[in-house]
Amino acid sequence: MQIGSSWATLWMPLTLAYVAAVLREDGHDVRLADAVADRLDLSGVLALRDEFKPDLVFLNTAFPSIEGDRAAAAALKRRAPGVPIVLLGLFPTLLEDKALDYIAGADFGLIGEPEWAARELAAALAEGGDRTGVKGLAWRRGGQIVVNAPQDLRSHDLDALPFPARDLLHNDAYRLPINGERFTLLNIGRGCPYPCIFCIAPVYYGAPFRKRIVSRIGDEIQECVERHGLRHFLFWGESFTTDAAYAEAICEEIIRRGFRVVWSTTSRVDTLTPRLLGKMKQAGCALLGLGIESADETILAHSGKKTRREDITGAIRMVHDAGIKTMGHFIFGLPGETRETAGETIRFALRSGLTYAQFYCALPYPKTRLGELAAERGWITSGDYSSYDFTFSILRNESLTAREVKAFRDRAYRRFYFRPRMLFRVLREVQSVRGLLASMDFLKWIRKK
Repeated sequence: MQIGSSWATLWMPLTLAYVAAVLREDGHDVRLADAVADRLDLSGVLALRDEFKPDLVFLNTAFPSIEGDRAAAAALKRRAPGVPIVLLGLFPTLLEDKALDYIAGADFGLIGEPEWAARELAAALAEGGDRTGVKGLAWRRGGQIVVNAPQDLRSHDLDALPFPARDLLHNDAYRLPINGERFTLLNIGRGCPYPCIFCIAPVYYGAPFRKRIVSRIGDEIQECVERHGLRHFLFWGESFTTDAAYAEAICEEIIRRGFRVVWSTTSRVDTLTPRLLGKMKQAGCALLGLGIESADETILAHSGKKTRREDITGAIRMVHDAGIKTMGHFIFGLPGETRETAGETIRFALRSGLTYAQFYCALPYPKTRLGELAAERGWITSGDYSSYDFTFSILRNESLTAREVKAFRDRAYRRFYFRPRMLFRVLREVQSVRGLLASMDFLKWIRKK
């Protein structure tokens, strides 16, 4: 959802790894390529295609990378016109038929979480080509684009999925930015019940929070440790603490099995307790991302966040008291944002005591309430899909231009990270040459803002 320099690290393609595992479980011969990690340019991707000669190609898509994705689809289609190309990810999920209009080389688009639709599509094509019953599928029929009935995400049993096919990835490529340790993403649940107007999680994964069986999470951690030598994790989910009892059970499973692992995850600021944080620390949690968004309570209320300043300050204090580092996440340019509120959010971030911070520009994604509101009010300033990147602003509001929103976001990064104590902290915590290079890249990226 944003360019790599803002994270200073590369994340494994978790969704593609799930899709690969599902298709392999069904008996298909599968090759998984992360072109970024494997340093493959387009010619390298085509060479891999020629070597493997797939009957079906799945292409992950994202808005910031969409021009490259589009070029890849076109090149693959030219090389093998008879091989269907399937888009998955945010682009087809949010745009549906428009995604296939834009990427002419693609034959299909998967709308929403892709594992079940990918399985059904592969089976349908193998059995003769009938794709009308594949839910969550956009496809070409003659000169038209057809969108099938949506998936019923509530019927998807997450525990029926095989573990992601990490064995098909080069796991050494995924390193934490500070210490250079190998790490992986691990999904703890899907869906988000909260009504935040800017969030695409309910669109992609649905509103109910669907939990995995705790023992299955434990089994996946064990596989990562024993088979892949991975001990550092990012527990992926919209909020680890959506269900406090469930979060505590995961921690207890890690402790009971004696895993010596280190992990980070994310949380709302109003779902934390000292008891839960104590369990998280005991289980190996080293960093907790907090969805703060703004220091202004009116903006928080209007954006559906409905948290208060005291929730934010209390959460930061509780997390630090538990001995866990914090990463605050802030969004500039939401409805109601003014120069005064943006300035106060920056000042709050500086005095908050947060260990780290990430700053974003609000984006009017299709299918979100913010996207609908922005379209109704004429706030969207660009039709360029690749500009839907948290590091840029294509959204003005009642008081600020899109350029002003980005300026506040860039100012926040500079003021937060170029404080002497922050520079000292970053350099002090670097534990490898790789980590030093990543940190320097991150700081150079900020300096350009």
